[in-house]
Amino acid sequence: MKNIKKILAVLLAGAMLVSLAACSSGNDGKEETKPAEEDAGEESADRVKIGYISPGPDTWYLRAEEGAKWACEKAGAEFLSVNSNRDSEQEQTNINYLIDEGVDCIVILSWNEAGCVAAAEKCKEAGIGCVVFDACGVMKNHDVDIAASVDFDWQSMGGTYVDWMNDTYPGEDYVFINGTVDSVVCQTVEASLKQATADSGKMECLDIRYGEYDPEKAANEVEDLVNSDLDFSIIGVINEDCAAAIITRLQDLKVADQYHVFAQNGSETGAELMKAGSLEFTIASSPGLEGAVAVFAGIDAVNNDKEPNQFIDCPIASVTPDKADDPEAIISWSVDEEAWTSIIKESFSDYAYFF
Repeated sequence: MKNIKKILAVLLAGAMLVSLAACSSGNDGKEETKPAEEDAGEESADRVKIGYISPGPDTWYLRAEEGAKWACEKAGAEFLSVNSNRDSEQEQTNINYLIDEGVDCIVILSWNEAGCVAAAEKCKEAGIGCVVFDACGVMKNHDVDIAASVDFDWQSMGGTYVDWMNDTYPGEDYVFINGTVDSVVCQTVEASLKQATADSGKMECLDIRYGEYDPEKAANEVEDLVNSDLDFSIIGVINEDCAAAIITRLQDLKVADQYHVFAQNGSETGAELMKAGSLEFTIASSPGLEGAVAVFAGIDAVNNDKEPNQFIDCPIASVTPDKADDPEAIISWSVDEEAWTSIIKESFSDYAYFF
């Protein structure tokens, strides 16, 4: 892919030189000078251009984009980002826009399967790379090649939560506050949680509500559950920002001591909640690191003509309050030069050359 670009750049330069020679026959011996912007253009033509699509304004998505931008800076690649704001039509427009802008690869974090598939199909038609990430490996179900799929092991998380509940509060039932109905991640975690609960046979999930990643809505859902006739003592939450709002609401209702809260993410918010003793368990996964790995995968595929359909796993960790300050347990969401560089060199050796 990059070789074709270089050949085109050389041919274009040659055509320009012929044109300049023809125009200089009557210039009285004055030497034509190539404009500075043309030199800059040839340099930029040799850089990989990454088009990045974010699905919305949530903290998770913002940190993933920061990681992606950091990776482009490390690799010397151009970075062009757009945001779909959870609008499917806007997402389609964004895909077309980036292709029209001549990117070498689109790296997309979509909240639904349709967005991932559309990006993959349009990139293939355009002859450019596509990296799908944070999508629970949905592209394995579709017959279209992509450069890579980058993910956390979302399918294992339900079992991890159930193991923790069994070990810590055996026999106690729970409710779960999920994100959105159409999110691939939310669907996968929910299915995993239900299956692990059924396999355990020692507890019940009494209700699942959707907070839509809105802390206020999530807190309202929990207040409604607390005021219902359901008998539960554990509250699971898909997101730690929502968990923080739920814990505050429980405190306002003066019932916080009656419930145990677990969550997902390993964010700074989660770490602080653990230190305060109000969040008892979480699964840490850094969206910033995941975004960086997704971009490195895209650039590497463009540079090195890698085999298509690489499936790449990012690290996750179970975290209890005693590990809230452990950088090896909670990988920073925000750019951490030292920690991220070490993790990428150790876990993703194919990308070590970027450093």
